[in-house]
Amino acid sequence: MTRRGMGRTENDEGAGNPSGSNQPQGFYPGAMPHGYHSFSPLPAGVLGHGPPQGHSPPPHSFHKDERSQKQYNKLKKKLEAKQLREHPLNTTPPLSPRKELNGNSRKGVSSVGTSEDGEESSSLQDEEEDVNLLTELLGNINVPQVSEVMSRTALVQWSAPKVDNPQGLNYEVLLSDRCKEGKYKSIYSGAALSCRIEDLKPGTEYLVCVSARLDNVVGCASEPTLFTTPPCKPDPPPAPKLSGRNRHSLTLKWLAAKDNGSPIERYIIESELNGNWTEISQSKNKQTVISKLQPATSYTFRIAAINQFGKSDYSPSVEYHTCDSPPPQPLPVTLTHSTPTTLTLQWQARPQDDEFTLQMEDPDSDHGYLAAYSGKETSYTCHGLKKNSLYKFRLKSQNEDGVSRWSEEAFFSTLPGRPGPPGRPQQDGKMHGQRCKLKWEPPYDKGGSTITNYTLEISKIKDGAEFKTAYRGALPACTIERLEPGSKHSVRVCCEGPGGVSDFSEVAIITTDPICPGQCQPPRLHGKPKPHSIHIKWNYPESDGGSPITEMEVAMCKRVEGNEELVTAYKGKETECIVNDLCPAQNYALTVRAINKVGRGPWSNPLKVTSGNSTPSRPSAPNLSLSPGAVSCSWTAPDHNGSPITQYILQMTTPPCENYTSVFSGLSTQCDVKLVPPATLCVFRLQAVNSLGSSSWSELSTIMTSPSSPGSVTGLKSTATPTSISLSWGLPVSNGDPVTHYIVDTGDSSTTVTETNCVIENLSPATTYRIRVRGVNGVGPGSVSSLRVSTLPLPPQPPQLSCTTVGHNYLKLRWGLPNSNVNNYTFTVAMTSPSSRRTVVYEGTNTICKVSRLQEQTSYNFTITSANTTGKGPESEVYTFTTCIAPPPYVKGLKATNVSHRSCTVEWAPLRPQGNDSIEYTVQCARLREQVFKQVYHGRDPHCDVKDLDAGAEYLFRVCAVRQSPKGPVEGSYCQNINVSTPPIHHENPPQHCVRTHNHQVNLTFKRRKNKQDAISKPVDVNEGAGGNRPLTDQQWAGIILSVFIVLAVLVAIIIAHSIY
Repeated sequence: MTRRGMGRTENDEGAGNPSGSNQPQGFYPGAMPHGYHSFSPLPAGVLGHGPPQGHSPPPHSFHKDERSQKQYNKLKKKLEAKQLREHPLNTTPPLSPRKELNGNSRKGVSSVGTSEDGEESSSLQDEEEDVNLLTELLGNINVPQVSEVMSRTALVQWSAPKVDNPQGLNYEVLLSDRCKEGKYKSIYSGAALSCRIEDLKPGTEYLVCVSARLDNVVGCASEPTLFTTPPCKPDPPPAPKLSGRNRHSLTLKWLAAKDNGSPIERYIIESELNGNWTEISQSKNKQTVISKLQPATSYTFRIAAINQFGKSDYSPSVEYHTCDSPPPQPLPVTLTHSTPTTLTLQWQARPQDDEFTLQMEDPDSDHGYLAAYSGKETSYTCHGLKKNSLYKFRLKSQNEDGVSRWSEEAFFSTLPGRPGPPGRPQQDGKMHGQRCKLKWEPPYDKGGSTITNYTLEISKIKDGAEFKTAYRGALPACTIERLEPGSKHSVRVCCEGPGGVSDFSEVAIITTDPICPGQCQPPRLHGKPKPHSIHIKWNYPESDGGSPITEMEVAMCKRVEGNEELVTAYKGKETECIVNDLCPAQNYALTVRAINKVGRGPWSNPLKVTSGNSTPSRPSAPNLSLSPGAVSCSWTAPDHNGSPITQYILQMTTPPCENYTSVFSGLSTQCDVKLVPPATLCVFRLQAVNSLGSSSWSELSTIMTSPSSPGSVTGLKSTATPTSISLSWGLPVSNGDPVTHYIVDTGDSSTTVTETNCVIENLSPATTYRIRVRGVNGVGPGSVSSLRVSTLPLPPQPPQLSCTTVGHNYLKLRWGLPNSNVNNYTFTVAMTSPSSRRTVVYEGTNTICKVSRLQEQTSYNFTITSANTTGKGPESEVYTFTTCIAPPPYVKGLKATNVSHRSCTVEWAPLRPQGNDSIEYTVQCARLREQVFKQVYHGRDPHCDVKDLDAGAEYLFRVCAVRQSPKGPVEGSYCQNINVSTPPIHHENPPQHCVRTHNHQVNLTFKRRKNKQDAISKPVDVNEGAGGNRPLTDQQWAGIILSVFIVLAVLVAIIIAHSIY
């Protein structure tokens, strides 16, 4: 939207802005009025009707009085004087106080004390108050007036705010479309008091408001003014489009035109003929059909919209033409190439042909002609056809004017193809050992012709030989002879026709019937024959009979009662075995045969072999008898098996132990075994040895020995207390005679008990004892078991409990020095509250604890106990400790208001009374450069007035709460300091370049507002001037003392060094 400023003042004529330019002034979001969101300014000459980004301004509720006008004049004079001091050569200082906050001039805000030329700078708080006051004055602007409202333009006028010298003000005009949710956008920014709005929408309601701006300070926007633009004739509609046509008619469509506030009644369609436009149709809809046209003729059209305010301008003209005659019948297609599954066709293209449609018919189907191709090409290849089959084809052409008749039919046939593979060969009838009968199915795909020949090939799987032809003929069956019995063969077949030879069928596996295996070679001896076994080996027969060997059988010829019998010695798939259970030095005959699933083969020729000598036979069990302190053993000599016996070995063990120990070795057939265990079952066995080896062990012989004294007790355990020891142990080995009692010896005394436990009492605490225990039976006392045991120490006494720190809600207790718990005692502190509730507040090894969450001025009772590994000791006496009174809380919200040249008001958030105690406040004040606080107020009110301050000075204020308890006032901690700067006083005469230093007292008067009491005045010393005499601070005194101390230390060190050297 374009904006044109039209300023109307006494000294200015025409439109324009203060800079003399006719261009619209830019809008800066940083200077938006209060209550508006930021947005981007519109480009010159364009009004955006998209979704606005601003919001409606708040209601105007500012009032101007005489006090505001005086403050405005005072602020303006202050700014002019300040700019004159900073820019003495500038004759036109800026009027905006916000400029003092930008750039380097902002540095003077935080300065403290007297500057070099004696002038005091204004504080940031004063600047902000001035800006707020100026904003209120600028917001006092009247509602804008709208006149000369046209369909697309309107004139907006407004008056300046009621301030002195409004020539330096700029204005911002904001516009909102009522249908766009009432959001505003800037349309003009400048110093003029009027502007003309263009590019408005007819028949639309608008809201317009204006705001004033002085430099970067923007006032609130005025109340909005509502105005409505009158409707007008429609906009030109877009050009019509062609939606359909034929030889004698055209169908046109178009989009709706903008109605500009009045509904469109109808559309007028005109056509051009010989340079003249003629109305040919009227329509209320957005389409029409124009008929009775000439074929193949071009026509030009345009349209216009009409509402109650008139007819719109015409749309752009468009040109369309009707259809022509379709092409004539084409020639039939011709065949260029054929295969068993494809036909390649070709046809001629004429100038009037744009596209072609080719159809094909399969005589074997009932679907008739089907579409095969559609496009602009003049050749096409039909795929997926049947082999050796006849097909019909026809063709038609078309262009944008129509479709031709179908061509004459053309007949073409595909070539015959290779037949498919026949079915897999199958067995026909019973299988024989050397011949078999096979058959197969003809192929499903015969290539479009008949099969003339079959070829059968066979290959032996075992040899991995190549396939060889076994049959060739026209029948799908044959008989194969001269096959190997029990063998597997691979068989496949293929067929042949006019189209060629097919692929082979799937391979079939046939197997002939097997027979029994042939005779094996005689077995052979492997290694030297042993006395009780012979190791032999053999080979499989040369012929397995067509079936795999499942088992080999070895037989041994054995003479029984004068007759020879074959006894099976081995059955299995291995080609070797060991024949066992033979007698030494005996003659044997061994033979072997093979077995398959058909049956057993013949026995081989026998192998004759003689077994060797052997170890002695197994001896009989030894005879046992008891003798004094020993066991007598005797036995009978076994057979030596051809080799003399060289020695006998006798071994013994005691169950449940299974490890035998040799007790005799020699040629004698008897012996005495001594040192046998008492009352124990003893087991003996015997073995004979010759030059060939040892015999197997004899059967076992057992005997029970005489009883003896018991063994040592087991599992001796102890449990100690300070004055006693409890003992327990397990039963010892009785050695054949039951244990009658036990003897317990501590060195100083001895005790006899019958049980496996006892308690030794009246012992000394923390003393080590050696205890010995042994059992006694009818034979005598047994072995001794000993144990070292120490008694426990006594429980510790409670320590002295004391209170080290007292708080209003906690107590710190101590019962010893840090790290003094060398014995690692565990302390338990119990507390009894005034409600007689007893709780444990600490349990551990430390010597100090803190008890929290207590009540102020309340007495609590405490007791303490100590515990060690023995147990918990006695409880101490009751200790009573009392908490102190709680100080008042921290004061918050301290601030200073109504700051003037000589006075200010200090306020803070009031505190609630603590119980029945009231709260009073103490206020302290100090100069920022000195930071020496003095009390200036004490009372119950949460505010005070401070007067007689120095203009242009920096002060620090702080406040603390004082609790007025019956026992006396309790003062809390001071809050954080606040900085208060009094504004400077501007003198008419320029300041002198000299500084006078003097001291005087300023009376700070504080008055109570709620009660009518006398004002409390306290004198406060205030130092003025950069060179005034000021008292030294604590930090300065500390620095002086430290410097003197360092100088004295250096002098003493020099004197000592001279005296030594």
